[in-house]
Order: sequence, then C-alpha cells, then structure tokens
Amino acid sequence: MICLTDNKPESKAAVLEVSCQEKSEPIHLDIGSSCSTSADDSAVASPSIESFSTFPELELFDSGMDERDLQVKVDNPQKHVETLETYVTFRITTKSTRPEFEEPEYVVRRRYNDFVWLRQRLVDTYPAHIIPPMPGKHSLIDQLDRYSKEFIIMRMKLLHTFMNRMVNHPILSSDKNLYIFLTAKPSEFQIHCKNCNRKTSDTLTIATTASVRQRHIEFDQVKDYCMALGEKLSMIDKINRRIYKERQDYLFELHQLHPVFTLWATSEPELAKTLKAVAGAIESNAAAVQNLLRSNMSHEREYITYVDAVKEALTRRDCMQIEYEMTVEELKKRRTERDQIIGSGNGTPGRWDNSFWKTETSSEKLNRLSQSIPRISKVVEVLQDRLECANENLRSDLERWNIEKRKDLKTMLLSMADQQIAHYQQCADAWGRALSTIKVGSDETDAATDSSSRMLV
Repeated sequence: MICLTDNKPESKAAVLEVSCQEKSEPIHLDIGSSCSTSADDSAVASPSIESFSTFPELELFDSGMDERDLQVKVDNPQKHVETLETYVTFRITTKSTRPEFEEPEYVVRRRYNDFVWLRQRLVDTYPAHIIPPMPGKHSLIDQLDRYSKEFIIMRMKLLHTFMNRMVNHPILSSDKNLYIFLTAKPSEFQIHCKNCNRKTSDTLTIATTASVRQRHIEFDQVKDYCMALGEKLSMIDKINRRIYKERQDYLFELHQLHPVFTLWATSEPELAKTLKAVAGAIESNAAAVQNLLRSNMSHEREYITYVDAVKEALTRRDCMQIEYEMTVEELKKRRTERDQIIGSGNGTPGRWDNSFWKTETSSEKLNRLSQSIPRISKVVEVLQDRLECANENLRSDLERWNIEKRKDLKTMLLSMADQQIAHYQQCADAWGRALSTIKVGSDETDAATDSSSRMLV
C-alpha cells in the first residue's frame, strides 16, 4: 500500500491522491499515522488541516454571518487511484437546523458522477423548475488536464456554486434525493441510486415533432432574452479565449527577453545597474501575466450553462403545453366524431366491405366514444392543472433567477475589472521601480562626469 500526498502545502488547496489497498496486505494504523482508510477501503493520505484551506474567501461556517437554515460547503478534493479507474471525490459539509436533519452537521464524500445523478433526479422530479447547471464533464479551459490540480480546484469551486444554488432554492432544497445526497453513507447512497429508477418521459420527443400552437408572450420574451444574453456571453468568452492565447504567447516572449538583459548586464559594467533594473521589471511583468492567466476561471462560460439551464426549463414547459394541446385536439376530434354519428343516426349495421374483418357499427362506435371521451376529458383536466402549476413555478423561478442573475453578472464584471486593474497596477509598479533605479544611476553618472570635468579644468 502506498500513500501519496503533496508535501508542499499551498494556499490554494490540497489535492490528495489515494491508492488502492491490496487485499492481502492488512492495514496497520497507529495514532501517529498520517494515513487513514476511506469508506471504500482505500488508503487516504491526511496532511495537516492548514492545507485544506480551499476557500479562504468563503469560510461560511466560521464567519457566524450566515443565518441560513441549510448551509453546504464543497472542498477537500481527493484523487483515488484504483486498478480499473481513477476518480476524484469531494468533501461535502452540511450544517442545518431543519427538523428533517437529525444531526446538526454531516460530512460525506461524493464523486462527480454522483452530482450528475442528483441533478438528473431533480430534473425528472421538477421539470417546471430551473435546475442549476453542472460544470462541464471535461476541462473548461482546454489547456488544463482533468486530473491536474488547477482543474480539480476549478471544478470544486463550480460544484460548490452548484450545490449552494440548489440549497438556496425553496423547493429543491427540500427534496428527498438532495437530503440523501447530503447525509447518506456511501453504501446507503449507492443502494438508493440503484433503487431509483429514472423516469422515462416522451415529452422531449414530442417537442421535436410538434410545436406550441398558442404562444405565451411572457415565456417567449424570456426565451428571446436568454438567446441574446447567451450570444453576448459567448462573444465575451470567445474574445477572452483569444486574449488568453495572446497572453500565453506574450508570457513566453517575456521569459525569452529576461535572460537577454541579464546576460547583457554582465558584459556592460557601466550599464549593469540599468539593465538589471529592466530585467527585474520584465520578470515582474511575467509574474503578473502568470497570475492573471491562473486566475482566469472563465466565469462567463460557466454562466452560459446557467442560461442554457433556463432555456431547458422553458423547453420542458413547452413540452407540457404541447402534450396538453395534443390531448385537447384529440378530445375535440372524438366529440366531433360522436356528434356526426348522432346526427346521422346510429342504426347502421356492420358490413364486410370486401375485407376479412367486419367493420364497426355506428352503435359500437358511439359506445366506444362514450367511454373514451370522459377518460380523455379527465386527462385534459390533469394536464391543464399541471401546465398551470408549471407556469406558476417557472414564473417564480424566473423572478428569482433575474435577481440572482443581476447579482452574478455584476460580481463577474467587477471581478474581471479588479483582475485587470491589479494586473496593470503590478506591471506599472514594476516599471516605476525600474525607472527610479535608472534615474538614480543616471544622476550618479552625471555627478561623476561633472566631477571629472572640474578636475580636468
């Protein structure tokens, strides 16, 4: 058995690596051991608590300022290396004062696929609600490997956002599947996942073959707005990707430029101080560009997925309306057929009509329609009630999303501005220090020249 851990604590996060435990080797753990066993009998390296400060800016449970009755934090990623697969789990810490939570705090570990399962269950259970989106299955930044520390930390932060969007929702936060996801032990959670048969619905198939007849101006306007917002964010993301690539090239050139001035300083003693100052400014600029590239989380790309989740909710609502309209049309058709039979008389006998099967008599048709029409009428009533409830649920979610969207977009743009200001301020400060050094050296050279001139005179 091998325990692998990162011996260099970083301020960002600690991504632990867990190795598979062989059956033939018993695990002997003493009090001072730095390894423990996880729920799946794999060995987990346990570094110091200080290395777990994955969210220095989001200490929800320690600040005492959060008064929500349900708080969730996602942190402490661990990489599990097993014989057949490699995966990452995240620690989920839940604190709640709700009566359904028997304990005040729960700590569980879940992998990415468990989050996917939870979201799909919520989509199936609440089709008329806006279900927050999951972070992409693959890297949001093409340059990052999905098992690299940077990507795991980025995914962890997005999963934290995903969970908090759900626990802040008045309906989704009370869901049974979410409760089990937050509290169940690994074995209990796996059993629950297997017992939950996913609902199969034909509504999305209906949407591809039919369209809404009576348009809702209210929801059509929201859909048009989402399309426009998605296009704007996509354009920003496209430009940011191009800038990101250009800054990578710029960083490469800075790394090439720095040794040029350093070597030049060794061959020009009189200009050594000035050349070293320029080399230091170039090095500081390279560090500033590096920090800016590392802080690029593509928030606009993540929010595009949120806009897509809103459009998905609108599509599911349209599917409900399509199903309702198709059922109403079928009911009208049956009633028209019944009225035609009653108007033409119902005594027409059945005939063979040169076919093997005897045709249905008018009385038989009338009897069949008399049985099907009340049944379809009840279905119409159920579908109408479901559509009205879906409209109200979606309206409330859209109102909540509009408030949250304004806050999120404002935060995203302010963060973008602050990053740019900090970057250019760091670059300007570096060149300011270099300029001061050059001026001091120039003044000293001028003073030495004046002194030499006076001595010659």
